[in-house]
Amino acid sequence: MTEDDAWEAGRGVWKMNREKASRQRFALIVGEGVVRAVAEITGYTEHTTATGVRGALEGQPLLAGHPVREAYLGQSDPVANGSQNPVGYCDLPEEQSYLMRPCACGCGEDTDRDFLPGHDVRAIQQRVRDHFDGSPLKLIQFIDQHAPAA
Repeated sequence: MTEDDAWEAGRGVWKMNREKASRQRFALIVGEGVVRAVAEITGYTEHTTATGVRGALEGQPLLAGHPVREAYLGQSDPVANGSQNPVGYCDLPEEQSYLMRPCACGCGEDTDRDFLPGHDVRAIQQRVRDHFDGSPLKLIQFIDQHAPAA
């Protein structure tokens, strides 16, 4: 199995904590106790299954030479969570320098999430002012006309 195959097989659909999963930057895909793929997470999607809502990670395997990939690929699973759930969460020392990123609202502050608390609403409100004459109704109508149903 290639790294790409391992990533596709391991990225989901699993029972995940959406809040925790959306804050993760990297994923280790483990098979038979060995890390088979190391990927950068770019998103999270939810899927309704017969057993409930499950999550899948979006992203791509890291390229050769990336420090997080080199530290874990082919190594034993570094996460001992004792759970039967195939998804575990941990802090990896090699990822610490990658966790902080600019807030997506454009304020210039750094965060370990897409937005600092409250900045997502601030960014939406600014776009309503900039593109929809300050009217939330116009935004909703635009979305209803142009976005496919979820």
